[in-house]
Amino acid sequence: MDKKRIYKNDFNETLKKIMDISDKERQYLNQVFGSDLIDGLTEFELKEKINRLTSNRGDILDQWELQKVKNKILGSLGK
Repeated sequence: MDKKRIYKNDFNETLKKIMDISDKERQYLNQVFGSDLIDGLTEFELKEKINRLTSNRGDILDQWELQKVKNKILGSLGK
């Protein structure tokens, strides 16, 4: 099983490349994922966390935006 991880700096840089994500949304995602990114997130962990955000109706990002984030981050992991 591939244990490649994404860390805070790479996560933030990848978010900056998503044109549909505002600075406020990027800051929000960095806050939500912040403590998990210290040790890095695997593909599985990233998918789980985004799925939890998708079911959160109070989230500032809609399902479409979260899917874009997931696809872009997984792409940076080589998936």
